[in-house]
Amino acid sequence: MQDFITEPGTISNEFVHQSHQLGHLLYWHKHGKISIQVRQEKTLRWLLINDTLQSVIELNHPERLLFPHLQVLAALWQKCPAPGKVLELGLGAGAIRDYLHISYPDCQITSVDNNPDIIHCYKRYFGGDPISNVSCSDAYQALENNGHYDWIILDLFSQLDAPRFLYEHKFYTQIRATLNEGGRLYINFLAEHDSQLKQLEHLLITNFGKKPFVHKVPDYANHIISLTR
Repeated sequence: MQDFITEPGTISNEFVHQSHQLGHLLYWHKHGKISIQVRQEKTLRWLLINDTLQSVIELNHPERLLFPHLQVLAALWQKCPAPGKVLELGLGAGAIRDYLHISYPDCQITSVDNNPDIIHCYKRYFGGDPISNVSCSDAYQALENNGHYDWIILDLFSQLDAPRFLYEHKFYTQIRATLNEGGRLYINFLAEHDSQLKQLEHLLITNFGKKPFVHKVPDYANHIISLTR
């Protein structure tokens, strides 16, 4: 399995494309059009939705970020003051939660996912504390009900298509209202076409009055976007 870890310590493209066939199956559940798997090989355990890799965790070192886009995020976070409160929209297997808990032990982290099966897998297979601050709701409910935050992190893709509300003006109006003054928004955005990225940039400029930072992750469809309120 170490053959699938690159020299910089990230998962290789080969692993990403073969992850639905590698290792042994720990969990499988299908509800409607969505199937969820948890698979493991040696110390690596990963989560898939409809055969698309969502998260991969090194069980002995859950603080290690194995996706290139998460390493880009971490490099941005390390340049910022430590946050007091963080809202994470999109849980996956909890890689971001693990990193933030270890890096910022005094930070209060709220994670939200709209799929109860994802939350079950996080708590059952990825070391999530059963009483951890993880809730099952949609993004709008989370923004309306959970106060104000220093950071909001959007990691909401299950496949290449973005949730429709990521292109809605009112969504970013609510995000801006939920961020503290000087708070930071981080988005893991998968763009198949340049027009999608330009549409998102326009929404952010309209709502925040400034141009966001955009970093294209080499060899991936991911773009890391950040903006300060």
